Amino acid sequence: MNLRFFKSYFFLLLISISHSSAFAQSTLGILDFANNSLADRQRLEPLRKGLAQMFSSELGQLQGLNLVERADLLRVIEEMKLAQAGFIDEKTAQQVGKLVGAQHLLLGSFVYLPNGKIRLDARIVEVETGRILKAGEATGKENQLFDLVKALNKKLVKELALQLSASEIAKLDNLRNVKFSAVMLYSQAVAYEDRGDPTNARKKYRDAIAEDSNFIQAKQRLTSLEKLAP
Repeated sequence: MNLRFFKSYFFLLLISISHSSAFAQSTLGILDFANNSLADRQRLEPLRKGLAQMFSSELGQLQGLNLVERADLLRVIEEMKLAQAGFIDEKTAQQVGKLVGAQHLLLGSFVYLPNGKIRLDARIVEVETGRILKAGEATGKENQLFDLVKALNKKLVKELALQLSASEIAKLDNLRNVKFSAVMLYSQAVAYEDRGDPTNARKKYRDAIAEDSNFIQAKQRLTSLEKLAP
């Protein structure tokens, strides 16, 4: 009798711990970045999607963070007719966040500066209240784009109060810069993915890898798409 009671108690305890861990996770949606560039604006437009995917790839490695699927975000944005506008402010972002079940949203923007540098701005918005919890910016040369992503990720993770393991910290620190031309090809590939065109997406990912063989994120996306290929 005592043994059966102990087994039942232990089973319920495991369920309780499992549920607590699930609720402890923060659910984050990452929206496409806004393109605030004045020069070369059209050429840089794919970077809006590339940057969102770059942040997703890195933050998606963290155990304490549950990322909203990009496809779910895109579907809601399409249904709300926000894609045509090309810009989502805090108010509409809050609506998107509620529909996809996100607790927080990452909104960002970039500006390509005349001196060949890029400025990234990112902010965390609390979906329930619409309040901006954290805003940060980083500026650097175009070929140091991943350094900027890394710097902003550290600020954002701190605001979300995530307890990172040593291996997770190492992963965030392990970002390597690649050629900006490779990043643009990668961004075009993400855009093709969003359009439901995996054939051209795979081609652009291969082009990005050919441009810079150190582009780990491009290799990861290509591998994912090749697994889904018929």
